[in-house]
Amino acid sequence: MERRIPRKGDIYRHFKGKKYKILEMAVCTETGEDMVIFETCEGEKKVYASFLETFLSPLDTGKYPHADQKYRFELCRDHKEDGGLFKKGHGSVTSLILEFLDLDDNEERVRFLQRHRDEIDARFLTAASESLEFTENSDTVEERYAALIRFLKTKMRYESRRLR
Repeated sequence: MERRIPRKGDIYRHFKGKKYKILEMAVCTETGEDMVIFETCEGEKKVYASFLETFLSPLDTGKYPHADQKYRFELCRDHKEDGGLFKKGHGSVTSLILEFLDLDDNEERVRFLQRHRDEIDARFLTAASESLEFTENSDTVEERYAALIRFLKTKMRYESRRLR
């Protein structure tokens, strides 16, 4: 399977968890090989360069057996960074959805959403909302996320009064 070339503004997740924004594609003056220039998304901004082949390479599962990615870097979002929540690859989102559906109560669901906030995308929010029979009416992923949290907290308050 051929992977697409990173584009300026794309957000990639390294297999160890940090996210990086693609700044530019470049050519190595020594070897003529294609390179990816990228910077950290969180904390102190650091700029890195990697050969494209290395950047897109599969992860050595023998060396990193517990990693949840197939590649060293995986695309998080096809669009430019907008300061909001990020999308992960479909496999990871699917596992997040399944994990969410297995939770037993609303308090656990709120903690889960808060813990995985940077991994949640529109697809996840749609599945989570439908599983809870919650009708969404917000536009952005951030607004939908906040509305789902409010809905769960309201249910928690209602259910705690009902049990008394």
